[in-house]
Amino acid sequence: MWVPMKKQTTGGSTKITLTFPECMAAEITEGIQRVIDRAQKKYEKEYSGDKLYTIEEVYGEITPGDCMRGLRAKEDLTQKQLAEKLGVRPHHISEMEHNRRPISVQMAKKIQSIFGGSYKTFL
Repeated sequence: MWVPMKKQTTGGSTKITLTFPECMAAEITEGIQRVIDRAQKKYEKEYSGDKLYTIEEVYGEITPGDCMRGLRAKEDLTQKQLAEKLGVRPHHISEMEHNRRPISVQMAKKIQSIFGGSYKTFL
């Protein structure tokens, strides 16, 4: 199911949110990456003094715990509130967010049921 694209422009940057069937994620991601690469090359030619950085260069590797912490913060939930929703102790949330406790497939599916998206984000 395709839904209208949301476009938010602020301070010279544009945030675009897309929603599409999960089965198409890899193909769409690959296409978007090709467009970004092409645009980046054009941008670098026009503005050779400015360098564009990838998300990995800026933030390093993004872990499942980082995703969990980011989504929890976005939903304005405390670790205790999320723990209650998941039926675990609050220190388990902290350990998962700091990558000291692995996230099982069953737990990833519970987390996904709260935040949406794919449970694979948390594995």
